[in-house]
Amino acid sequence: MKNIVVIGGTNHDIFAYAHHAVKLNDSNPGYLKDSFGGVGRNIAENLARLALNPTFITVIGKDDIGQKIIEQGSQVGINFDIIESAKTPTYLAVLDHNKDMLVSVAAMDELENISQLQFSQKENIIKKADLLILDTNFNSDILSYIFEIANAPIYVETISTNKANKIKPYYNKIHMLKMNLIEAKSLSGLECKTIQDVETIGSFFHKKGVKKIFITMGKKGAYFYDGNQHHFTNSVKTVISNTTGAGDAFFAGVIFAEINQLNPLACV
Repeated sequence: MKNIVVIGGTNHDIFAYAHHAVKLNDSNPGYLKDSFGGVGRNIAENLARLALNPTFITVIGKDDIGQKIIEQGSQVGINFDIIESAKTPTYLAVLDHNKDMLVSVAAMDELENISQLQFSQKENIIKKADLLILDTNFNSDILSYIFEIANAPIYVETISTNKANKIKPYYNKIHMLKMNLIEAKSLSGLECKTIQDVETIGSFFHKKGVKKIFITMGKKGAYFYDGNQHHFTNSVKTVISNTTGAGDAFFAGVIFAEINQLNPLACV
């Protein structure tokens, strides 16, 4: 079995659901729900549930919620390798009556403030990985350090337009890049109004050195390009309870497919 190492964020997710169409600058009736999240943690959990036994390098607080995250993740098969912080990062999202995210706030300073010296304690684990999965929550110095010492193929989840910019210097070191369409347009600087425009964006990243490109497009499905052929798949109609984390589950399915030499767009 491959030695899979995931490096990324863990946080306490708090979701605010509106009962009706949201009115900005006003109080909206609704309800709250919390859970465990973080892009890296979500990917690690999905891979664990697929029996791939990932090691997960992350930052978790010494607080009660941090301990609960470790307990829950360990039960499903995540092997945690923790950098401790004073408190667990928190993610707050406001969702509309269709359960689509309107806005979110990621209180992730604990991740941003981790030093390269702290991270260097994980060097052995990173160098021994057969497959390395990375989100963009850590600061630029940490990401640069990881790209410099890694021996394994690197798979990257961009997370957001704001954080995605950190990977621009490292396209030629990325084996697989997963973005949503908004992030892909922002990183490439290209417009996207047609299917051909999606292909142009995919080709842009491949020419920059990325081996495999995946772009999720919500209701319009997903796209994959490996330099040979542009592939598209339609979305599957389903009842949505929450769109947050869907892209992370998608990426875990793609990684599972690659490991098992399956059609990646058939495993998402």
